[in-house]
Amino acid sequence: MGRLKAVIGGIFLVFVLGPFSVKSAETEPPPSLDDLVKYFDTIVFHSEFENVQASKVIKKWTVPIRLGIRAYEEVETEEKGKTSKRLKPVKVKKPYLRFIRKHLNSLVRDTGLITEDANKTDKPPNLIINFMPRDHLGNPNLADADPKLLNKLAAQGGCYFLMWADGKTGQINKVVIVVNSERLLIRINHCLLEEMTQSLGLPNDTNFIKASIFSDSSRRTELTTTDRLILKVLYDPRMKAGLPRDQALPLAKEIIGGLISTQP
Repeated sequence: MGRLKAVIGGIFLVFVLGPFSVKSAETEPPPSLDDLVKYFDTIVFHSEFENVQASKVIKKWTVPIRLGIRAYEEVETEEKGKTSKRLKPVKVKKPYLRFIRKHLNSLVRDTGLITEDANKTDKPPNLIINFMPRDHLGNPNLADADPKLLNKLAAQGGCYFLMWADGKTGQINKVVIVVNSERLLIRINHCLLEEMTQSLGLPNDTNFIKASIFSDSSRRTELTTTDRLILKVLYDPRMKAGLPRDQALPLAKEIIGGLISTQP
C-alpha cells in the first residue's frame, strides 16, 4: 500500500459490541496493553510522510455522515475531425454499492456514528466516494485542494482520501475518497474498507501489528478484532474530539484496559 493520506488542517482542511477478545488473525501473539496504546498513538497521531502534518488532537466525526457516491468513465468525442477525451457520470456499479453498504454498516456498529440521507435532509454529502479511471484520479474537480497534492496522491494509482477537520475542535467536516475503478474488484473492496475506516480519524498506516487493515501488507476486506478495538477506543464517549495527545493516550490506555480486562 504505502499510499499517502492527506489531512487538511483547519476548518477548511447500531448494535452494541460485546467485550473484545484481542486475538491476532495471524500467527503473531496477541498484542499487549502497551502495544495497543502504542498502536492507537501511531495510527491517530503520527504520519509516515514528512509533507503530511500529523494531528495534535483527536479528530473524529461528531456530526451525522451523509454519504455521496459518484462514478465516472472516460469517453471519446469527435468534433471537426479531432478526437478528444472527457469524463462522463455513469451509474455506480452494484458491487461497489454492496461493498460500501457492508463497510458503512460495520463501521456504524463499531462506532455508534449516525448517518443521514442527504436527499431527505437537503444538506450536501460530507463523505463523498468517487470511482475514477486510473488516468483521472488527480482530477482537480474532485476536491477543493492543491492540484499538486492531488497529483501526488493519485500517482500511486490505488486509492486515497482527503479529510477536512478543525484543528482545534477536532471535528471532521468533510471527507473525499477517490478509488481507481480499473482495479480488480477484490482490490477495490479492500481500498474502500481501508479508506472508509481511516477517514473516521485514523489516518496513518503502520506495520507494528500486521494483522490489521492499517498494515502496509494488508489486503483485507474485513476488519480484525484489533481494528475494531481501536475504532471503539476512538469513538468512546470519553475520547472527546479536540483532546490533545498528552491527555488522549492515558485515556486510551484506560479504555483499552477496561475492554480487554473483561476477557477470560
